[in-house]
Amino acid sequence: SQETEVDVDDLILLRQALENLDDFERDLIVNRYMRDMTQSETSKVLGMSQVQVSRKEQKILMKLKDKLVS
Repeated sequence: SQETEVDVDDLILLRQALENLDDFERDLIVNRYMRDMTQSETSKVLGMSQVQVSRKEQKILMKLKDKLVS
């Protein structure tokens, strides 16, 4: 169906956008959105504060959004 094709295209675009992230950025996004970890859990894994995770996450999401929209 047409809807399925759009979903696949979106996934391909997302994968390409994720490949543009550095390892740290990718780890943070994978932990938060694919492993469903909280910011606190992610902060422990990455060795930083929850506030730092929150700030970095927002910056990374903006970076991804810019890539996907452009």
